[in-house]
Amino acid sequence: MELVVYTDAAARGGAESSMGMFIERFRPDIRVTVVGPHEDVIRWLASRRPGSRWMVLDEIRDRNDIAPMLQHRRAFRWLDPDLVHFNLSTMSSCQWALAAALSIPGLPVVVLEHSPVGTWSTLSNRLKRITSSRADAHVAVGHAAARLIEELGDLPPGSMSVIHSGVPIEELGAPDDGASGDADDSPDGVEVFTVGMLSRHDPVKGIDRAIRAVAQMGPGTRLVVVGDGPQRPELEALVVDLDVSDRVELRGWDDHARRQLSTFDVYLLPSQLEAFPVTVMEAMQAGVPVVATDVGSIREAIDHGQTGLVLSPGNTTQGGQQAEDALLAEIVEALTTLRDDAALRTSMGHRAREVGLERFDAARGVAAWESLYDEVLRGR
Repeated sequence: MELVVYTDAAARGGAESSMGMFIERFRPDIRVTVVGPHEDVIRWLASRRPGSRWMVLDEIRDRNDIAPMLQHRRAFRWLDPDLVHFNLSTMSSCQWALAAALSIPGLPVVVLEHSPVGTWSTLSNRLKRITSSRADAHVAVGHAAARLIEELGDLPPGSMSVIHSGVPIEELGAPDDGASGDADDSPDGVEVFTVGMLSRHDPVKGIDRAIRAVAQMGPGTRLVVVGDGPQRPELEALVVDLDVSDRVELRGWDDHARRQLSTFDVYLLPSQLEAFPVTVMEAMQAGVPVVATDVGSIREAIDHGQTGLVLSPGNTTQGGQQAEDALLAEIVEALTTLRDDAALRTSMGHRAREVGLERFDAARGVAAWESLYDEVLRGR
């Protein structure tokens, strides 16, 4: 099977990591070519599977970029794949490239949605409806996320199917730097409670909320964020402004970020919007309790009070600053509860690992995608 995987992501995040996991584990008869406009991401994805090819195309920014659209169409025709898989990091991702592929008669196309971030404009929403109706399969990573995407995109209810991505089961040892997790000690001997995040630096991820929460909790609590992205300068300025440079660490991108999970006492996901976060599944498999806002399909991952704590919805836009302040207070309260109750934290961590291993084995997601590809090709 000749499979083209297309992404227009400019930086590596959860959607790209999840796709890389699939590429790495697809059965041997699937040959992958990764295509998109950003070379760093494209080459990184292709590197996940020995023998994969990659192709960089010009970026399509809007409807006026006719030449890049035609270039995409020629590229899809020249590659002549059995199937094209579009990996969408937001609802408006890849739209014009997707339209170019769908204009080629007989070319099977599947679409995977990773985030219920709404479309950019009326035109984008109209294009969403057209491309979704013509795709051979339209898939989301969680049931709640699928229903929200259908609502935001004015798509027929129940038109999307669901495949939980899962994550590979790994035995995670301590990272190479020798850092340790539970009950770290500071140089003056005071026990330190470590809140961790693996996250792209983007406003939707709520890293600023995490920084503010740790600032309110005072000495003895620190925040470690592994990742990078366009919001980094703003976050660095916030750390300085709140005078928490000694307790907040922005570590930058790490290809083996998952190994950092063993250094965290609690995993925090304070996002405004998500679908089905890969990092939550990874944290649970690592035996780390999760504190998360109620976004997307998060309740399909976390059993409140057993494997972690689910807070109020992360999107506080309608409620303004008052709603944002109330959510921040919830985050602080939840983290404080787990900081002060080591027995509860331990029991939640043990249960999180059991559930993570049971529900979120990546092998199931890989098998489901392979089955879907076969089904689409049989239908064609």
